[in-house]
Amino acid sequence: MALWMLMRELVSLSNLLGPLAEKVVDACADGLSWAFSSLSRLIDVEADLDKLRRTVRRIHALLKDAEETRFVEDSQVRLWLSELKDIAFDAEDLLDEIRTRVHVSKLQASRKRKQPWRSFSVNPVWLLSWKISRKVAEISEKYRAIAEDRENLHLREGESRRKSQVREERLPPEAGSLQGEPLIVGIDDKKREIVRLLISGGGDDVAVVSVVAAGGIGKTTLARLAFDDQEVVNFFPLKFWVGVSQGFDVKKTTKEIIEVMTEERCEPLNLELLQRRLQQLVSGRKFLLVLDGVWNEEQYYWEVLRAPLMAGGNGSRVLVTTRSELVSRNMRTLPPIHLNGLEEEHCWSLFQDLAFERGAWDRHRNLAEIGRKIVKKCQGSPLAVRSIGGLLYNKTDEEEWKSVLSDLPDPDDDAYKILLTLKVSYDHLPLHLKQSFAFCSIFPNGYEFDRDELVKLWIAVGLVKPRGMRSLENIGGKYFDYLLWRSFFHISSSSNQQSKLKYKMPGLIHELAQSVSEHECLRFENNAVHGESGNSRYVVSCLQNMDPIAFHKIYENQSLRAFILLPENGVPTKQVPYDLFLNLKHLRALDLRQNELVVLPDAIGNLIHLRFLNLYGTQIERLPESVSNLYNLQVLELGECNKLLELPKGMSNLVNLRHLGLHLNWDKHRNRWIDLISMPPGIGQLTSLRTLSRFSVSGESGCGLGQLKDLNLRGELCISKLENVVDVKDAKDANLKNKKYIDFLMLKWSESTCSNSLAGSEEVIENLHPNTNIRTLWIDNYNGTSFPNWLRDQSFSNLDTLRLSNCRRCGVLPLVGKLPQLRNLYLEGLPEVQHMGRVVPGNGNTMGFPLLEMLFISNMHKLESWYEVIQGEMACLKKLVISDCPNIKELSHLPCSLEYFEMGNCQKLLSLPMLPQLHELVIKGGTGEIIRWIRQLPSLSSLTVSQLSRVKSVPRGYLHNLKILRELKIEGCDKLESLALQDLASLEFLEVSSCRKLSSFAEGGLPATLKEFRLRFCDDLKSLPTRMHLLPSLNHMEIRNVPMLTSLPTEGLSYSLKYLAISGCALLQQRCERNGADWPKIQHIPLREIGDRSSS
Repeated sequence: MALWMLMRELVSLSNLLGPLAEKVVDACADGLSWAFSSLSRLIDVEADLDKLRRTVRRIHALLKDAEETRFVEDSQVRLWLSELKDIAFDAEDLLDEIRTRVHVSKLQASRKRKQPWRSFSVNPVWLLSWKISRKVAEISEKYRAIAEDRENLHLREGESRRKSQVREERLPPEAGSLQGEPLIVGIDDKKREIVRLLISGGGDDVAVVSVVAAGGIGKTTLARLAFDDQEVVNFFPLKFWVGVSQGFDVKKTTKEIIEVMTEERCEPLNLELLQRRLQQLVSGRKFLLVLDGVWNEEQYYWEVLRAPLMAGGNGSRVLVTTRSELVSRNMRTLPPIHLNGLEEEHCWSLFQDLAFERGAWDRHRNLAEIGRKIVKKCQGSPLAVRSIGGLLYNKTDEEEWKSVLSDLPDPDDDAYKILLTLKVSYDHLPLHLKQSFAFCSIFPNGYEFDRDELVKLWIAVGLVKPRGMRSLENIGGKYFDYLLWRSFFHISSSSNQQSKLKYKMPGLIHELAQSVSEHECLRFENNAVHGESGNSRYVVSCLQNMDPIAFHKIYENQSLRAFILLPENGVPTKQVPYDLFLNLKHLRALDLRQNELVVLPDAIGNLIHLRFLNLYGTQIERLPESVSNLYNLQVLELGECNKLLELPKGMSNLVNLRHLGLHLNWDKHRNRWIDLISMPPGIGQLTSLRTLSRFSVSGESGCGLGQLKDLNLRGELCISKLENVVDVKDAKDANLKNKKYIDFLMLKWSESTCSNSLAGSEEVIENLHPNTNIRTLWIDNYNGTSFPNWLRDQSFSNLDTLRLSNCRRCGVLPLVGKLPQLRNLYLEGLPEVQHMGRVVPGNGNTMGFPLLEMLFISNMHKLESWYEVIQGEMACLKKLVISDCPNIKELSHLPCSLEYFEMGNCQKLLSLPMLPQLHELVIKGGTGEIIRWIRQLPSLSSLTVSQLSRVKSVPRGYLHNLKILRELKIEGCDKLESLALQDLASLEFLEVSSCRKLSSFAEGGLPATLKEFRLRFCDDLKSLPTRMHLLPSLNHMEIRNVPMLTSLPTEGLSYSLKYLAISGCALLQQRCERNGADWPKIQHIPLREIGDRSSS
């Protein structure tokens, strides 16, 4: 009984020190009385428990007052609270260990078969008794010492004065959608000034525009408004945004710019190669680059970063936000724009919008005078106004408003006071939000947060408190929404509609988080240690190579709860030392993402407190069986582990597992991903699972589809190896129809499926009817002869994307034209389909594909005819791709809305209907007859033609009607001998490559509008076009692998050129060397790459 009462007393501390023991007790309510009575019989620690219980009770009220005091300025009191918190953490770890041992014993007893719980083997009674008794005695002694310090620190018992922590926080109705969007007034003039500087004038150099202001004044918001301005969008073909952290690193920033431009991960190259890559990307192209939050004041760093950017096209701009006037001067910017904060009336208007719902302000006029005084103390900082306004949202207690006002520092010109103002907003947070916010300080400044991942981490380390029947993920999500509403986070500028939202902490907010968490959080970054070591609970390392000294520093924190290893500059860590798993036995979260780990040691099984294990993107093939010992594990992330073959056999022991992430980028790994051999037996017993990205079917006992029956899954599910379904009943038992939270479903058979399972496949898929809430459905390698009947079900009212691939025996397409929300349709590898048929069968009263925007048709070798489209159908279609359909002859009645069309290897397709809105056309393969039809496309702005086998020339006048064509690529036309392009009056980009018989360009040269010219792999070309010196806009030129080209034109090259690259042209390269015959023709060009050498 004493042990039980002790737990109850410790649980009461959770209201003060976060969700400590309370969550533990709730999670094990079932059978807990039996568990502790059993332990009490085994362990004679009653006396110790009684003493500890009395001590806890005496200091309970004291803790409540001490922890909820808003300002704890006395260093001795702060130290006292830190020590008290350490004791509370130790108490929770002890309770967690007891709970774990009890539940593992129950689990072992309930299982009929032997389970591999080696690390939880029952100790001899006397040893277990001695260990727990000793730990209880230690905690009791620490409590006693803490209690004795109470009088000396003048701390007293009493009730909390802060009622706001008891009631549930409210959020405005819109806080669940696009929270964190800038709510700003009064800066329109500044925005217009920035826009004017960005788009006015041309000039040869890449000009720099800077916004200078103190932290929290709105630099980033102002830059974002200018970045999104429609005039700016129209003016710059390329726009990209990069956040620059305080530890400014040229290599890291260059790499991030490349990744933002290409939307692909950049390999960790050396700086020279990165700069060359960036130079090639921007060369000749007008761009806008935003560098947000520049700190480094050393001119050298900017000069190095600037060098490759200078290859950009005329009119390119760099927009910089910084707190430092010196940064602006060193970057030689245009006259800087100084932002001095919002006018008081604008701040008041913003505050009113945030503090009350629309229309509610009139009912609380008594608060207006206090509110205006609060706004005055915010010193024009929109961040401070948002934070304090969010804090007071719909709070009507006048005393509470006065309390906030009195806590705010008096206004003056000191920028540090804005940080103190934000500190007030933090001080008034409920305790669970304080702790969740402080945890985020372990991540480096500028880190992009994934909301769901952060919530999982909060849950793992015990910061999310259970409440009623709501899931922990839901509760933690609300925590995040509260902090977002109060401007502790904002939506990252890199987020877009196509990707999942990412979030960042404003720079000043990150400084605040660091200041309130210095005793608990430790960060290794930029070859320095941030935070206090010894009693830290959370550690993040951003170092590429952590030496033994660094790990020893971490090991000083024996009670560490979270260790996160982030790749520095994208460079993965090669290995994690074995002794990490021996020294950090209290870990609850271990994040080793995107590191080159091949194996985990068996010692991982000793981390009995572990709840979160992230191995995303590692090279692991198998997990050690000891992972099955991690009874408390809630999150196991193995996404993008494309070498993973097998999961531990005993995973059914992980009864607390909620998220098993096995996601792969299906398109990227489509032809080379390695599937799991099978799922672990009995995974259906993990009824807490919410996420199971992949399920590999096996015929082994306990590994079939029926294991999905009772799992309440959500998000993504890929079911592979469906040919291994032994009994059709298993497919029905999978119960997909009732899994209403799955939004992405992939049904996949192996490519080597035998033909003798055809009938079985049709029955299986018929019984895998998804829930009608599904948003994306992908059927791959299905070997039946007909698609399931449920696929034509119009009740799939949310289906956005349908993908049918490699269904080699299906000869008739499913009738999906009535699906009301279908926007993307992929039909790939359906070789038996000859006719696409009617979009919607019947009398035509229903318009088919009402919202379809993209249609992709590929590898349908017998396809002869297109959909029978009637007027009004496919009215929203914008993108159409048809490739490897050699027998299709005509595409009648294409919708006029089409903007992008790509056709490849459709040899019999010789003409197309009028497409008045078509902007981009790509033609690959064929004889070339269809090129005559191109003249009928007056709206065309981009044209790519490649591998046209019979095209010998493009004579003058052939493309005369393409008045607005800006981009032309001609590739792999082996018989092409001559080109006449001077009639293309708007052409800006020209690339001619792999046209090995091309011998000449027509007289008259190239269009005067040309800005970029690339010439590659043209074996017979002996001379460049004439009049190259008369191209006033040409700024980028590449000549690669044109061996017969021996000299530049006599008249030279345009003086507007900024970048010239010549390689694979031996004779020409010699002439272009310094002191060579053609050197005078190129010496004016700022950036030159001749062979392997760069110069400027």
